[in-house]
Amino acid sequence: MDKNLVSNLHIYISCHKMCYVPKFSFLRPIQVGTAISDVSLDMLHDDIGANISEKNRSYCELTAQYWAWKNDNDADYYGFWHYRRYMSFLHRELPHNKFEDVEIPYLDSQSISNLCITQESVCDFVKNYDVIATTPVRLHKLSKRLHSIRDQYCKNNFQFEEDLDLILEIIKEIYPDFYETALYYINKSPVGYYCNMFIMRKELFKEYSEWLFSILSEFENRKDFSDYTPEAYRVCGYLGERLFGIYYLWLKKQNKYKCCELQRTLFKNVDAVQNLIPAFKENNIPVALAADNNFIPYLAVTLKSIIDNSNTKNNYDVLILSSDISESNKKLIQLLAKECKNFSIRFINPKRYLQSFSPFLHGHFGHIETYYRLLLPQLLPEYSKIIYLDSDMVVLDDIAKIFETDVSEKLLAACRDADSAGLYNGCQVGKKNYIDNILQLKRPYDYFQAGTILLNLEEFRKTYSLEELLEFSASEEWQLQDQDVLNKLCEGRIAYLDMSWNVMVDLYGVRVKNVISQAPHWLADLYMTSRKNPKIIHYAGPEKPWFSPEMDYGWQFWTYARNTPFYEILIKRMQPQSGHRFVKSNRDSSVIRFLKGGLNCILDHGLFYTIKYIPKRIVVRG
Repeated sequence: MDKNLVSNLHIYISCHKMCYVPKFSFLRPIQVGTAISDVSLDMLHDDIGANISEKNRSYCELTAQYWAWKNDNDADYYGFWHYRRYMSFLHRELPHNKFEDVEIPYLDSQSISNLCITQESVCDFVKNYDVIATTPVRLHKLSKRLHSIRDQYCKNNFQFEEDLDLILEIIKEIYPDFYETALYYINKSPVGYYCNMFIMRKELFKEYSEWLFSILSEFENRKDFSDYTPEAYRVCGYLGERLFGIYYLWLKKQNKYKCCELQRTLFKNVDAVQNLIPAFKENNIPVALAADNNFIPYLAVTLKSIIDNSNTKNNYDVLILSSDISESNKKLIQLLAKECKNFSIRFINPKRYLQSFSPFLHGHFGHIETYYRLLLPQLLPEYSKIIYLDSDMVVLDDIAKIFETDVSEKLLAACRDADSAGLYNGCQVGKKNYIDNILQLKRPYDYFQAGTILLNLEEFRKTYSLEELLEFSASEEWQLQDQDVLNKLCEGRIAYLDMSWNVMVDLYGVRVKNVISQAPHWLADLYMTSRKNPKIIHYAGPEKPWFSPEMDYGWQFWTYARNTPFYEILIKRMQPQSGHRFVKSNRDSSVIRFLKGGLNCILDHGLFYTIKYIPKRIVVRG
């Protein structure tokens, strides 16, 4: 073979779900176990032609290798990677875990570039070798008690020594030339080659595949493992890993093959970056909400209220921002709009978009989820504007009416905050100094509450880059985090919504009497008017209807809650033994102490603001 030519290389990526795969001609994603799967992915399938696709539960990723062996004769080299494990072609060693995996947060174009995986570099590298394996695992790093492959294999309660011995017996009978190498590798080798990952020259690949699958086929003939547990039933995949190590070691002992080893990666998240375009071509009303997995039952109530008060003439494009929502919760959320053809619900993980801006995240940042709304202009380049809602709300009118607000040449539209105005006027010691001298607002009574916002994304992109937004956010220890940031950066370019679109509840029965009453009369009047016919109720503060149903507007929450799939979960969480409670910071504890001592004491000490602004996150204590 002419080593000066770029090799015709086929590297198969074993997949069982849709994921990001770089667009290189040498990479070939293939769905493994297609014959026993209830989904058909848009890629190659291992159940076409000669195949063992139906054996995927036992053979694992080896069904892709079998398919390539039997059906693809067009390459000079064949390779096999996993949907979350690639080889690194970087000419230096990267930090790795004890399994020799280089852990990388996201599989995307940037990480692929960092690993020097390009069409030219990979092909030029591969053509210089006969076999490329992954860096072996040093067994003593896993445990000082491990001295051999046999030790490592048998320490698992789902891998059985008798299976390993049967493989050795089969090798001795049908491939005796390999038996000595097999005995050494299994019983004495201090390293192991795992994951069934490699790249081989065509002739060697064909010979290896014949050798491998003939041994495993004989193992199946002699061993009944039909009663193995699901984990143990993967036995042919496990044994295939050990067989590769035997074969690779045998090749190296021949001293006529050029071999090398590359580091193996482990991508923690392999989901493809979504092409975030509007869900509907006409009358698309985008709405964004954010929550972590524990807050999803409460977000579901907000979403249910949006659906129930929507207009069939409009299409609603709901985007839920989160980095940890479980698949089961996603399905339950989707059920809310199952019968609504004019609703689209998608889940977006914004964390991956922050990876390039990590230098800006080391200032005064709190929970990064708090800043998700700042990402929206860059996250949604195909959108011109979007409604953002907090997830502790109940919507009582068609949300599309907010979208009709004219925000041309404005950065956003929102409701003035009568609560903050009252704090500024003396209910909170130091608040006036903070707004005047730290936040430096020119018109403090125009301060808005960020629970309901209509963002002009197009104008935001013209005005601020994501770097500028994050850098400013981390530049100061803002009392109200991104709400303060938005008020400062958008000052003078704000359209004001009717306050009925963000009616904050009368917290503990004192917000109206003792705080909003201190706001300018015109602002207090606007708030009181909005309470008569609220379009959105905002449960802003630590008093929540899911713990205190009798609170202000609490019944409105439960009207919608009982029609969500999370109703029973919400009921259970109300019980003391459920283990759910609010995360309490030091300042939260001070609120509780003062509450016990009487609300007047809170007001006298100017600490009322802490009731409103403690974190909303819920955690499970079990």
